[in-house]
Amino acid sequence: MPHPLTVYPHKTLRVVPQYGATVTQYALMAQYGRVFFDTRARYNKREKSIHRINIGGANGVQSLTIPLVKPEHLSGLTIDQLDISAHGCWWDVHWGAVYSAYGRSPFFEYYAPELQPLFNSPQVKLVDFNMNLYGFCLRVLGLEHLFGMDNAVEPEFIVESASDMEIQPYYQVWASRFGFTPNLSILDLIFNLGPESPLYLKKIVR
Repeated sequence: MPHPLTVYPHKTLRVVPQYGATVTQYALMAQYGRVFFDTRARYNKREKSIHRINIGGANGVQSLTIPLVKPEHLSGLTIDQLDISAHGCWWDVHWGAVYSAYGRSPFFEYYAPELQPLFNSPQVKLVDFNMNLYGFCLRVLGLEHLFGMDNAVEPEFIVESASDMEIQPYYQVWASRFGFTPNLSILDLIFNLGPESPLYLKKIVR
């Protein structure tokens, strides 16, 4: 039987892996029977979402960027070829920012032990780090079935779509200071709503 959030059980959504993708991207993915994570997509240096995450903390929206090793050439470069730089021990900085932003949220202590090891040491490939983060988030959301596509073979049918969902407010730990901040990383939803996160995604499925 299809997952309760699935709207298009026989269709596949193409997704270029991002760093801590947005709430709307996860709501969009949840509608499809499968997701094709295109780890061989052409690299576009203007698309910052592949190595930049937006979280909501005590000072408002904070953008965290994973530093990349400068490639020797850009022609024909695909995202699975991008190496992460160890500059500035970014993994410690990023985890510190996540802790500062969500340490007071209702479900941080519950999920942090599983998430924190991803930030324990430097990664080599950006796409591997991103996919590990997808794995954590999809497990928490009960959407593991979306990993069913064999990414070694491009599917015959790919649905490419941008989300135009209207975000509805949900509880955020810093809302009393800044008001509701829409479409942050899925981590914002997970730490603030915990097990109720799938119910929220169901609300905004178009």
